[in-house]
Amino acid sequence: MDVWMIARVLWLRSVLRGREGWSAARLVGYQRRRLALLREYAYARSPFYRRFHRGLERAPLAELPVLTKADLMDRFDDISTVAGVRLSGVRAYLETLHGEERFRGRYWVSATSGSSGRMSIIPSDAREWATVIASYARANEWAGISAGPVHPASMAVVSSTTAWHQSARVAATVRSPFLKSVRLDAASPLPDLVARLNELRPDVLVAYASMIRMLADEQLAGRLRIAPRAVNSSSEVLTEESRDRAGRAWAVPPFNVYAATETGGIAAECGLHQGMHLFEDLVICEAVDDGYRGVPVGVEGDRLLVTVLFSRTLPLIRYEMTDRVRLAAGPCPCGRPFRLLRSIEGRTDDVLSLPAPGGGVVGVHPVVFHQVLDLLDAAGWQVRRQGGRLELLVATPGGGFDPGGTAHAVSAALTAAGVLPPEVHVQVVDAIPAGAGGKRPLIVAPPAST
Repeated sequence: MDVWMIARVLWLRSVLRGREGWSAARLVGYQRRRLALLREYAYARSPFYRRFHRGLERAPLAELPVLTKADLMDRFDDISTVAGVRLSGVRAYLETLHGEERFRGRYWVSATSGSSGRMSIIPSDAREWATVIASYARANEWAGISAGPVHPASMAVVSSTTAWHQSARVAATVRSPFLKSVRLDAASPLPDLVARLNELRPDVLVAYASMIRMLADEQLAGRLRIAPRAVNSSSEVLTEESRDRAGRAWAVPPFNVYAATETGGIAAECGLHQGMHLFEDLVICEAVDDGYRGVPVGVEGDRLLVTVLFSRTLPLIRYEMTDRVRLAAGPCPCGRPFRLLRSIEGRTDDVLSLPAPGGGVVGVHPVVFHQVLDLLDAAGWQVRRQGGRLELLVATPGGGFDPGGTAHAVSAALTAAGVLPPEVHVQVVDAIPAGAGGKRPLIVAPPAST
């Protein structure tokens, strides 16, 4: 247990709680000061930003160029402000990561493919990592998740257990004796998850939105029998249908949390469920159109730009995310100064229904594929179900790419998930094709009726 880290997180939780009583004007002033410090730091220590923002050092944020995920990974070494944090070393570290060890003994590193399929890798020093953890603690607190010596609680987290996934790294860093947390692999067969949850009977359930929907169906069918007093949904879009099912299954409204590997927590619902409050003291968010122009409040943007005010190791200024968000026109009655996200359209990967060895079908969560494919040295990937086989598209892989080995790894992961593995065909492409609305979902399946 990292006592220093836990102490810093507890202190930050108190700091964040105090900011919730700020006026909107005080929040804007704080953002302005923190942004100035971030830019000053980036210009002094990052060769990339000195070139990228040349001549724009005093320009408003909205006039600065946009940092894409491709820029982030292609220019990683120049963006990094630390001489010892280089992409080749970080990649090698992630390939052998199994426990809680840090890169160079100092940096927590998380990775994800994101909605574009391109990997992003984010190193964090102790100060940055404590802020990430505190952002998630804020979301938990708003959802009423608390525990102490008098009232201990248990939590079940159904997500990725891959060592480099951010949620797994957060859980490994902070373990509370008052909140017993058990992580369950979302890639496990659904009956196994149901059996384990029935055994644990957690007070708190945290899961991907798609997994919330699947588990709610199991509860309504009588196979899952738990009574959580709080349910948190994360990582994917929580649809109204999923929200309704969860409410009927457990008689408590799920709390929606919006987060990303690059930012930590971005937004979360308070107890009034009027939308998700942006964590504007940590991240500046801009809803923009395809031309990167800001859209009016109440209008859905084509993408989201984030500026992470606490980022220093790998500064993120106007970093592009492909989520489409719409800001609410008015404040929340709760009185917090943070703006509300009225809606978000992000990655909504399909849960694939594939044949089971003994007959019937098995729902395969996208995390099964993430665990195999996210660290490919490639510009993106996509899984397409076509009849009785899976077509795996891999965009511009590196020189050491092994199509046969990748297909075998996918088949093995499906077998472990309780599936009768279909034929897996790997196809190398120049780029992942865009679908409706320009999105590039990682999982593509035909309608169930086909």
